[in-house]
This record gives sequence, structure tokens and C-alpha cells, in this order.
Amino acid sequence: MTFSGNHYELLEVSQKADDVALRRAFCKLSKALHPDTTLLPKKEAADKFQKICEAYEILADPVLRKNYDSSLELIEVSQKQSIPFEESLINSWIPEKKNLIGVRRPLSGGELFSLLLLGITLLISLLLGIGFAMSQGRELMTTPSWLMTFLLRISN
Repeated sequence: MTFSGNHYELLEVSQKADDVALRRAFCKLSKALHPDTTLLPKKEAADKFQKICEAYEILADPVLRKNYDSSLELIEVSQKQSIPFEESLINSWIPEKKNLIGVRRPLSGGELFSLLLLGITLLISLLLGIGFAMSQGRELMTTPSWLMTFLLRISN
């Protein structure tokens, strides 16, 4: 990822936009600029789509967004004081993608709910299996037939 203009302007949101507004703006722009859904030439669409993806990736992460906002303030100060400013200084805070490998985000509410439903389903399945086995008079702890065959072959 590299710095390329103001990410807020690219996503057409204000600097005070919350996560929901960012997500909406990203979804709207990604639908409009995706190479498979736009009338723009493929190369131009792919470049624009990549830029909005990078902008959203930075602004959606609270730590990266804070660092990005700090760099914008630094640019404003340098412009007001007519100090030459190098973009390479901005790029220094942006982590490479390889450094983000293994970084986990917290589970969303929907994902936690799905895990809860999965656990409840497993528990109900186990209880039903035990209930059916007991109602038919079967033992709960039986040795599988393939294991008995294997043990008989080894002992002979």
C-alpha cells in the first residue's frame, strides 16, 4: 500500500465519518468501480478499484486510521509553514501486507451468534443420539466392528 491522495476524498466521506458511513461509501464505490461491473476500461477500473480498497483498508482499521490522520495533520502543518514534505515519510507508517499476516480481528456479533448456534446444534445432536440409542436398548460404549476384526487378526 502506498499513499496516494486523501483517502477520505477518495471514498467521498468526511474525516469524522464513522465505520458504518465508511462501509456504505466503500460498498457504493466498489460496486460502481469494480472491473466486472463498470463501463470503464478494465485497466482504469482495476486501478481505481485497488485505490478505494487500499483507502478502505486503512480507514477501517482504527490504528491505521489514527496514524493516517496524524500524517494528514503533519502535511497540513508543513504546507502552512512552507516546509518541503516528502511522501516517503507518510509511507513509513503504513505496514506492508506481510506484516498483517496473523493479525486477527475480533469476531463480529453475527459470527459469535453462528458459533453459538453451532454449539447448540452439536449438543442437541449428541443428546438425540444418546436418547435414540438408550430407547432401543443399545449400549452407549461399544467397540466398533472394524476394531474387533483388526484385533482378532493381530492376535492370530
